[in-house]
Formats: sequence, C-alpha cells, structure tokens
Amino acid sequence: MVEGTIKGYFKQLKDGCGDEQCPNVYCSSNPAFKFDRQSLQNPNTAAAQAIHLATEFGSVYLDEFINSNSFLVQDNLEHILTKSKQTNNYDLLQKLIYSVFSNRQNLSSSFLQKGFPLNISQATDQSSITTSATPKSTFIQDKRISLENDQITLDIEMMKRMMKELLVFEDEISPTMNYALGILFKQIYNELTSGRKQELENDANFLNIFLIIFQLPFLSDPIFIFETAYSFYSLFTRISIDLQAKFVRVLVKYPNDLKFYVAHVQQYITMRTVRWCDHKSMSDINEALLSTEHGMYEGLNILRILFYANLLAGERDKIEIIEKERENDQKMEVELVNRRQRHNDDDDNNGEQEQEDEQRSQQQTQERSDQHNESRPAASLRVRQRSTNFSMRTSTSYHDEIESIYESPLQIKLDLEPNEYRHGYLPFDDFINEYTNENIEINTEYLDFVRRGPDVVRFSFILYPFFLSTINKIALLNIENKVQMYQHRHTSYVHSIVSGIRLDPFFKLNVRRDHLIEDALIALEYQGIERPADLKKQLFVEFYGEQGHDEGGLSKEFFQLITEQIFNPEYGMFMADEETRSLWFNPSAPEDLDREYTLIGMLLGLAIYNSVILDIKFPPVLYRKLMGKVGTFEDLETSHPSIYKSLKNLLSFDELQENTTVEEAFGLTYQIGITDAMGSRVTFDLKENGDSISVTNTNREEFVRLYTDLILNKSVEKQFHPFFHGFLLVTHDSSLRKLFRPDEIELLVAGSQVLDFNQLASAGEYDGGYTRDHPTIKNFWNVLMSFNDEQKRKFLRFTTGSDRAPIGGLARLKLIISRNGPDTDRLPTAHTCFNVILLPDYSSLDKLREKLLIAINNTQGFGLL
Repeated sequence: MVEGTIKGYFKQLKDGCGDEQCPNVYCSSNPAFKFDRQSLQNPNTAAAQAIHLATEFGSVYLDEFINSNSFLVQDNLEHILTKSKQTNNYDLLQKLIYSVFSNRQNLSSSFLQKGFPLNISQATDQSSITTSATPKSTFIQDKRISLENDQITLDIEMMKRMMKELLVFEDEISPTMNYALGILFKQIYNELTSGRKQELENDANFLNIFLIIFQLPFLSDPIFIFETAYSFYSLFTRISIDLQAKFVRVLVKYPNDLKFYVAHVQQYITMRTVRWCDHKSMSDINEALLSTEHGMYEGLNILRILFYANLLAGERDKIEIIEKERENDQKMEVELVNRRQRHNDDDDNNGEQEQEDEQRSQQQTQERSDQHNESRPAASLRVRQRSTNFSMRTSTSYHDEIESIYESPLQIKLDLEPNEYRHGYLPFDDFINEYTNENIEINTEYLDFVRRGPDVVRFSFILYPFFLSTINKIALLNIENKVQMYQHRHTSYVHSIVSGIRLDPFFKLNVRRDHLIEDALIALEYQGIERPADLKKQLFVEFYGEQGHDEGGLSKEFFQLITEQIFNPEYGMFMADEETRSLWFNPSAPEDLDREYTLIGMLLGLAIYNSVILDIKFPPVLYRKLMGKVGTFEDLETSHPSIYKSLKNLLSFDELQENTTVEEAFGLTYQIGITDAMGSRVTFDLKENGDSISVTNTNREEFVRLYTDLILNKSVEKQFHPFFHGFLLVTHDSSLRKLFRPDEIELLVAGSQVLDFNQLASAGEYDGGYTRDHPTIKNFWNVLMSFNDEQKRKFLRFTTGSDRAPIGGLARLKLIISRNGPDTDRLPTAHTCFNVILLPDYSSLDKLREKLLIAINNTQGFGLL
C-alpha cells in the first residue's frame, strides 16, 4: 500500500495529470505547484519528494483523491478559494462544497491530522488507503480512537482556520451548503436508525462531522434554523450516550469555541419561542405549552450537552474536598433516615395512641389559648404518601428518588454534580434564555409533568434547571411546595371523614410576642421530632391576644421579629463582622444552644418553603455549606476579606525578591487566634503543639489550608451541624439542591439588597379612585423618591413585611396604592399580606410626607390596622 502511494506521488511530481486546471498543489500540472519543476526532472530528487509526501500526508494529496473533490485539505482549499476569487467563478468551489458536505464519508475525512486514514466514497484505488476497512466497508477503524477516550482524527485548529477562510464566501456557497447538509443529515439519520449504528459510532472519523458543522454560522441564521439547525440538533438525540459523552470531553479540550456554540443554540431556541408565541397569538384556543413546540426538545438537549462541557472546562472543587462533602452528606442522610425510621416505627406501633395524643394535644392547645400558659401546639398525624416528584431510575434512598429526575443519563455517564463546580468556563447565565423563560408557564408546566409523569413526558423545562431563570426556579419550588401542601390538606380532610378526627390542614404556630423564641422553639422542636411532615404544610401564625387572619402578613412579621431577636449578637449565637456587615457563627457560643441553632435552620427552611424573605445577611459561604459544601480558601474572600488578603500575601511572598524568609517576614506559627462574639481571643492549634511549629516557605500552603478549614468549618462545627440539620428537616424532601446554586439560595432566603424604586413605581397599581396621574399619587412617589436608603427599607417593611427586594427586583412586588377616604389626620395603613397601602387623599405633599414617616417608623404589630 505504501509502495503504491509513493509511485502515485512520483508520477504526479514528474509528469503531472495533464489538467491545467488541476487544484492539487502537489501535482506538476497545477499552476501554483509547490516545488521547482526543473529540479524534479532528476528521478532521485522526485523519488525523495515522493517518499516525503507519502510519509507526511499518506494518500491525501494524490491526484485521484484531490481531483475527485471528495474532501477538504488546507493547501488545495486555499488554492481553490484564491482561484475562485481571481476569476470570480465559484463553480469549482460549489462543486467541492456539495461533494464534501453531502456525504458522510467525505466530510468526516476532511481536515484530518497527519497519519490518520481517509474514508472517501469516491476513492477508486482502495489499496492506496492505509486502513483496515475493506472495499465493502464504509467505516474506518483505528485502535487509537475509541468512545472511551477523547482522541479524534480531526485537526481542529487547522479546520477552524480553513472554515473561517471558506466562510468569507458565505453568500456564494450558503445555498449549496445547506442543500448538501440536508442530504447529509438524511444519510446519517438513516444509518443511525439502521442496524449499523454501533459501527457508525465507532468510525474513527465520525465525530469530526459534528465538530465541523458546529463551525457554520448557518446554524443561527433565521433562514435555515427551522430546517438545517433542527435536523443537525436532532442527530444528537439519536446518537448514544457514550458518543455524546465523548463529544463533551472533546469540547472540554477546546473551550474557546463554547461561547460560539452556545450562541448558535440560544438563537435557535429564541426563534422556536418566537414561532410558538406567533401561533399562540393567532389562536385564542391554543393552550399548548411552550415545551410542546416542535424542535424545542432538540434545542434544549444540545444546550445541556454544551452545559456539561462548560462545567467540565470550569473550576471544580478539589477531589479531597468533594470526597469529604460526600462523606458528610452520607452521614447527614443516615441521621435523617434514622429519624424518619424511628418515627415510622412509632406510627406502626402506636396508631391508636397517636389518635388519643391528637385529641389531647388539641385540647391542650385550646387551654393554652385561654390561659396564656405554655403548651405544645396541635399536632397532626403523619401522613405517608408519595412525593409529587417522580423518579426516572431506581433510587437507593428517598432523597435520591426526589432528586434523580434532574440527573440525565449523560450527566451520570460523565459523573457530573453541578454544585461541585464553583463556576463554569462561561458564566452560568449564558445558558439562560430570558426571552424563553418569560414565556414558560412554569406552574402549568409542573402540573402537566406531575400529572403525566416522566415515563410519559418526553420533554419538559422542569428537567433542565440550568436553563431556568432564578424567578422560574422559585416559581417551580413554590408550586411544588403548594402541591405538597394541598395534598396534606386533602389528606387531612379525607382522614377526618374516615376517622371522625379532624386534622389541621395547616402548620399552626401560636406564639406570644414577649416569649417569641421560647414558644417557637417548643413548637418547632416538637414538629421536627414528632411530626416532620407537618413542616411541609402551609405556615399559619397566630399572635396571642391579637386579632388577624394570617394570609401571609403575620408570617412575614413573625419571621421578622424572631430573626431580630435570635440573630442579635448579644444573644451570643452569632457575631457581626464590621467589615462585611454580615453574621457568622460564634466559635465560643455556649454548649447548650443546639436547640436554638436547630430552630434557626428550620426557620430558614420554612422561610424558603413559605416564600418569606428574611432580614439577615450571611456570607456566601454559608449558603454553600447549606448545599452540602465545605468552606475553602476561595470563600474567605467574601466571608473574612482581611484574613484572605493576609493569607494571599503569605502564599505569594517571594523570598528571593524580598531578600528574607517567610519565617522572618511573617513570624507565624501553627497556633492562631480567633476573636469571638464577646471580643475575646480564642486560640487554636492547627496541629499538635502548633505554637512550636513555624510557618515556612515549604509548609505555608498547608498552613493556609488548615487555617481556612478551622475558620470556616472546624471552629464552628458544633454550631453549624444543628443549624444544618434544622434546615434539612424542612427542605430535605424538596428539589432545592438540584434546582438552585448557592448564590440563588442566598437570594431565596435574604432577597436582593438592590432597591430600585423606579421599578416599584413602574409596576404600581391603583385602586379606590386613584390613578397614576392623580395629584396625591404624584406626591406619594415624589416623597418616596426623596427618601434615603434606610427610609426606603422601612417603607418596604411597612407595606410588604420585608425590607428586601424579591428576585427579579421591586417590579415583582406589584405594590397596590388604594385610596382610603378624603383628607384626614389618620395615618396610612398597610395590608402586608397583599402588598397594599391604604393612603388617604392628603391635601398636600408635606402632610403626606409627615404621616407616611410616622407610619413607617411605628410599623411593628398587626394593631396598626
């Protein structure tokens, strides 16, 4: 075979092919021949060059292949492009494009690395092809290439350069190329759906096709999106998970192209959304979900593939950290399962006793309401039922069953856990299509998914959390929670009919303002241990001695008051950092506060579950830890910035440049001190006898790692563990961890600190005779816009129960300003449940300002109404 290739090169170098228009630059007939024709008249020189070409390129530049227009190589493509431009005749180029892009074998053999075999359909001399394929085979086998490695035959960098040059002539070749691609996609589809799919996927050159086509700008051209792009993306739904995984691994080696690929797919998804919106606007009876739009599944499927590549090309936590996190997860899982199992055993053995306890507990609650004495709130029987979530594969635990619907087979194949990555190669927001998200009817989407189940639903946006905006994720979590709450209420109703015992469909908290923490502790501790399912019910707060039906406002006030008390640094559980103005665990907190820390964790979970924003500020690392992560050096930058800067200086210190040693410059040992909530200095040894171990140039990285672990993990382990346990008691059976990133959990709990009152004004609604142009309304907004930041926060707390903006900004509050009679000396009042302010028609701007300031500065208590 090699001998035949050398003879072929020898002939074309000496004599050429006789075609003056020959495109082969390694043929003597080509006007742009690469060598000196005169020197090649010497047979020895020609033989030497022939041997060199055969060794360097194999059979790639033999006339029989080049003249067949069967594949693309750099030198000859450049020659054809130059000649086409000079003559302004693109017939030869169009012929080449059609021949290559309409045939799987030809395209896959283009732009190969040196030393890999051709597989072109027009080849006539199979003996010259150095491959194991027989004349009857259309597949190339190469031991160097397999589905399990990331090796490919394509010279990607050369391919990208040549495609860039080729696409300069986009106007001249795009119709031909798109027509050819239509033929190619049908050919590949037929092969994938035939009995030869495995042979095709094991073809050493097959994956090259996908990498070449992704370079084409036609994929995002509105003219070709609905046919060319759709057909291409459809192929990805036909190839095996093994080949998809290899495609991901190859992309990770060339991450610079990811942004270009993602832009292709986002344009495709946007155009699909536009088409769906157009169809919906033309038909009043069209109730089809956006997820049913033809081609949407194919777009989201390929975007997910790119998302996985983006993760793998990003920054993953160190493997020892991940292993530690997984070990911690398993321990917490066992603890929660054991708690659940103990409770299940109690249910099975003491059913009749629980009914008596239920009646007795309800009676005690009534007595407490009458006497203002301590008592446990009403408890309800645990109801065992299947979650509204579904499992797509056999799960090893209840928790796995809840979360596994978000794990695709490809994710499992790649062993990917998104929350193990601090960030991707591209920002995560690049994978969120805002326009499409605005048109997703997430509540209907979820209910449809629940009703039909994953075995029936081929595609749902629910299964692609990386694509959903934070607003839609929150809506999804809320509807999931509401469905579970509804099921609890429905079960309580059925139970009351069957047993004659009425179970409360709500989780009621009866608390006294002057014993808030004490009452909440007793109630939540009881529910967490004896009735954990009740935590999933809708929260209903009652303050003793006060009138008012909780439709959201009293719950908001309860959370506000209890967080003010329990997070107060004087309480000793947390300490405030003056630099970051955030809270952190007190490392020397009293030993007997486990119940209180558990309570706080439960409060955070309940706030998320009931869509209440808390007036607290923790550093971002706290929310990473709530997602099962371990605090690391990178987290110190936002939690303890001064320590972070000092440790970074230590790591970057250059002894040669500074002409001194680390020991002399820093004078550090493995004994460190931490200031607690009372201002006292608490010392810790990072190693045994730490005060006798100096920090040196050699051990400074270990010192930084141990120091960080102490500050963020070990020194607060006793405080964080019950806190985390309480949080999981409420959120463990929800989709929280799979839906949200840690930074999104922070927004869920604490809302946004950014207050744009222009957004609030633009979304305002009016009632009772007020309009946007009413003089009092104009005065109202003028007053609000003149408020300082503190006054604006007080106003928000007065009207909504929280001084934070929800995710999406203040426009999502939908503040309603309702006229509350003519001019008067009465103060404005508010329904925090509904974000309504009742505003009298004050006679002047100054009077409105005076009355409003009095109202917002005296906002505590439902009695304002």
